[in-house]
Amino acid sequence: MSDRTAADLEREFAMLTYVRDRLRASEGEDFRIPTTAVDQVLDELNSLERSPWDPN
Repeated sequence: MSDRTAADLEREFAMLTYVRDRLRASEGEDFRIPTTAVDQVLDELNSLERSPWDPN
């Protein structure tokens, strides 16, 4: 498992969201964006949130 924390992944997801929004603003709402990177970040974030070692 990587050393990235939930906060790191949330920042990365926010960055990806920003990039997607900027691309759609410049290319149009119908612009298709591959979701592989977003899916990976969300999968990692969800696995951290469900971790039995999470003290929260």
